[in-house]
Amino acid sequence: MLIVDLDGTLVDCNSFTEFVKFLFRRYPQLRWRLASVVLKRKLRLISHHDAKERVVALAEKCVDETALADFSEQLLHHVRQSLRDRIERADRVILATAAPALYAVPFASMLGISEVCATEPGRGENMGERKLRDVERRGARFNAETVVITDHYDDLPLLKRNSAGKNILINPSAATLMHANMAGIRFDVEVEKS
Repeated sequence: MLIVDLDGTLVDCNSFTEFVKFLFRRYPQLRWRLASVVLKRKLRLISHHDAKERVVALAEKCVDETALADFSEQLLHHVRQSLRDRIERADRVILATAAPALYAVPFASMLGISEVCATEPGRGENMGERKLRDVERRGARFNAETVVITDHYDDLPLLKRNSAGKNILINPSAATLMHANMAGIRFDVEVEKS
């Protein structure tokens, strides 16, 4: 089984930033409201999660399946080939991400991933312990055959839980390496080109 993070891991970008840009280009009527949310976030007047909730609420009013498919196609250009290959070889794949389910689910579907743990509107951000619980609710078994791939220490709960399996950090920052080492987690590092 393969459990893989999205932003900075499966894709070499921040999918939410790309989604906001996509909405800005595609829906001129949303530009002022999007700009307002982005500005409030930049000024730290609202949290990252609150900004995400507001953008998703705006998007849900106008995006349709065609738009989500178009965005997913754009995001496919950011998929790391080595991870695409792993996904194709895996018997089971769970995409575990803090990204909004609104686009994470159709994007995953394009890659042949049917199981997605993502941030749902009105719930907390799907990260840390919440992400671990979400993955476990799907019946994930952590054993010697399980591989967890991420780029960020936000996923320490998943990495710790996978102590019998293989943990891979993709292009980890110094902070991520420090946190993983301090937690006593065994892991391999893979450096991928963007």
